[in-house]
Amino acid sequence: MAMRSIQELFEHELTDIYSAEQSLLDALEQMAEQSSDREIEKAFTQHRRETQGQIKRIEKIMKSIGRRPETKSCPGIEGLIKEKKAFMRERPSAELVEFFNVGAGQKVERYEITAYESLIDMADKLGMMDAVELLEQSLHEEETALNTLKTIASEFDVEEATIAS
Repeated sequence: MAMRSIQELFEHELTDIYSAEQSLLDALEQMAEQSSDREIEKAFTQHRRETQGQIKRIEKIMKSIGRRPETKSCPGIEGLIKEKKAFMRERPSAELVEFFNVGAGQKVERYEITAYESLIDMADKLGMMDAVELLEQSLHEEETALNTLKTIASEFDVEEATIAS
């Protein structure tokens, strides 16, 4: 079936970010568990809770347009998860895993920020102001999570991680 309208694109992209958020629940939990640094663990745990709220917002939007939420593969996020699995096969030190996770988290946040910005633009063009408001809440959470991870990365002791490995 050919996609022919911005409404169909909106629904497609909404399903994509829904699938991404579902996939990230497990990844965020795993990254929190892999962290010995309390600040990093807290950042991933907090964002996992926010992700659960983002999923509920997407479900609310889907219900408002008469669609049932469905999970499909999100190639963008799946690629980042594969990247993490490949990295783990290198048997990095715990410190390097933490540093990698902070960087991987930033990649994911940038992906999600772009997805939410695009969805907001489409919802606005479609006159779906309730959806815009819900999507903007998620966008704000993603931007905050990115800034938190950037701060953590800037304070990360690379010399300690190198010596420990």
